[in-house]
Amino acid sequence: MTNKEQFDAVTDWQKNTFKQSTALSKIAHLREEIEELNEDIKHARPERRLEFADCFILLMGAAASDGMSFDDVVAAIDEKMKINLSRQWGTPDENGVVKHVEN
Repeated sequence: MTNKEQFDAVTDWQKNTFKQSTALSKIAHLREEIEELNEDIKHARPERRLEFADCFILLMGAAASDGMSFDDVVAAIDEKMKINLSRQWGTPDENGVVKHVEN
């Protein structure tokens, strides 16, 4: 599990290293990393754990670039999990994706 120090270290490094980067550019990069992760999972490559890390690093950076702190992220996750826990969930689609049932 990540902690505030890790979040701050990752986001400070990104701010200092990629000065022109924005939340949107990090999300665009995240899309590329997700594709790499997808391929690594399909082929059971051991380095996929590092692709997971790339995705988390970019997501943390995007949140920070959008003005969110570690505490904001944790609070948003807690809020969203309360919503998810109260929802009913459907059956998996052809890709295995399960969405909540609209009320």
